[in-house]
Amino acid sequence: MIPPDSPNTPTATDSNSYLRLNDIRLRDISIVSPNGTDISIMNQYAVFEITEDLFQNNLSGVVANIDASNIVSNFPLTGQEYLLVTFETPGSAKEIELAFLIDRVIDRAPLRNKQSQFYDIHVVCPTFHCHLFSDVSKSYTGNISTMVSDIFKNHINTGSGNTRKELISNEKTVGEQNIIIPSWSAFTAINWLAKRAASESNSKVCDYVFYQDLDGFHFKSISSMFNKDPMQTYIYGADNARDFIRDNPNSEINMQESFQNIRKLVACGFDRSRETLKGTYSSSVLVHDIVTKSYDTIEYKYLDDFDKTPNLNGNPIMPKNNIYSDKTNSKQYFVPSHLNLYGEPSASEENSGNDSVENWLPRHDAQINQFMSSSIEIDVAGDTNRRVGDKVFAVINSFESLDQQGRSKLDPLITGNYIVTKIKHTIHKTTGHTLKMKLCKDSNVESTSQNMSLDSNVLNNGSGNIL
Repeated sequence: MIPPDSPNTPTATDSNSYLRLNDIRLRDISIVSPNGTDISIMNQYAVFEITEDLFQNNLSGVVANIDASNIVSNFPLTGQEYLLVTFETPGSAKEIELAFLIDRVIDRAPLRNKQSQFYDIHVVCPTFHCHLFSDVSKSYTGNISTMVSDIFKNHINTGSGNTRKELISNEKTVGEQNIIIPSWSAFTAINWLAKRAASESNSKVCDYVFYQDLDGFHFKSISSMFNKDPMQTYIYGADNARDFIRDNPNSEINMQESFQNIRKLVACGFDRSRETLKGTYSSSVLVHDIVTKSYDTIEYKYLDDFDKTPNLNGNPIMPKNNIYSDKTNSKQYFVPSHLNLYGEPSASEENSGNDSVENWLPRHDAQINQFMSSSIEIDVAGDTNRRVGDKVFAVINSFESLDQQGRSKLDPLITGNYIVTKIKHTIHKTTGHTLKMKLCKDSNVESTSQNMSLDSNVLNNGSGNIL
């Protein structure tokens, strides 16, 4: 099996070579007090974890410390200190520099020698505290993406130096809206706006999220991530899959096979009852105008929308004949509107007080739940080039015996294109850097109504020539 080349994959021929399994260049972990005093904890840390999540607004982390210097009392730690970390995968595109605010120190446990202690330091991005102390009280008129930029600029991006974060991507939304934010915190306001957002390029795309990765902050639709090429191929169950290390300092190795090897796999299940109650596959919206006393009912059906929005693999997760898509009374919304609430509407505006509610209300939760209904969790070698929001391709051998020719089949339901939704970077002092990732997809590579069996043509359509 010869996989395709993936971008930003380090090789042994780079000047900063990958020397051993799970290799990582951890330059420093240090604590900086408000007055500028700093101390390195490179000798104290045992494990350092950083978590990035597509459905969380901030990065978070945990440092497990074995402390023989009583840093908590002697430094001391008061919850106002910064934790600075610098690291990279050898040969990666760039070095990662992060600044966290120490948020919590768990109960300290003395070790057997009674001269050292073990405890965890929990850290968050400093912007989380900007959010805690923010107060957004403002009237907005315009599109939602512009409102998000204003809130981010004035209430979140208030730091300096390493603590200042940028809104790297802000996907433009459609429609002009009149909105009053009533003294909400910054993240609360942006998350509320994300639920009402629809893409300018396709008004039926309503799956906006606001999240932070190792590069910075993003406000964008999940569907916008579908059109990229896969950044990496991951393989589970291949007979020749193995991790590589260098036999000697002068040898060259193909690290590609090591980076794509899935060491542990969990194929996550589904919960159709829960999804049905959330309106994942069908719902109805009753819009009542409190001025004219009129009402209108709008139905949402998953299969009617599928071909009108982007998808990862071409075929819906539900077959055409299913028991969910036509049951629009499974989730019912009731929303008021007010004719000409903001004055006489122009030709392109409604000014109803709840403009386009029938478009975004049933679709936001439905599209996100559809996306999350098919997922896998994998453990792979550490790679600082990987980000939540990346598109990847997973090749999963079927969990069944070999055929008469001694060949294995691919699992048709869990092989395919995915989006990385969660990454836990674990940097262990002795075993190096590993990733635990959650991957989600909204569709399958073959129709679930057919007798599914993947062949090389399907795989070529998904991620290039991998067989």
